[in-house]
Amino acid sequence: MRDIKIFCLLIGFSLNAHAAFTEPEMSQLAEINEKALEKVEIAKKDLDKTIKETIKSIPEEKGRILDLKKSWEVTIQKKCTLEIFESLHRDAEIAERSSCLVDEYKAEREFFYKLRF
Repeated sequence: MRDIKIFCLLIGFSLNAHAAFTEPEMSQLAEINEKALEKVEIAKKDLDKTIKETIKSIPEEKGRILDLKKSWEVTIQKKCTLEIFESLHRDAEIAERSSCLVDEYKAEREFFYKLRF
């Protein structure tokens, strides 16, 4: 009898878990997340390139630029975590965090770009 109850619970759980997402939905979510992560990587590479160019432009400020970059990264991570707290541990978490990171990296890039002039 105990084995039957366990079996029924497992069947019920697996049906509910399967019903949450169909294969096409899971595939779409994975694709959305992958594209979002790619955008983060591009924004991060653009930022790093701009910082290198800024350091070349004003090498005497290299230490301060790198210090600011480090603290800015910590701030961005904390800000994006707080900004998406409603999405944490949900399907939209990766896309929401990625969107926040891209926006913040672009703002940081713009700041460092303007320093050169």
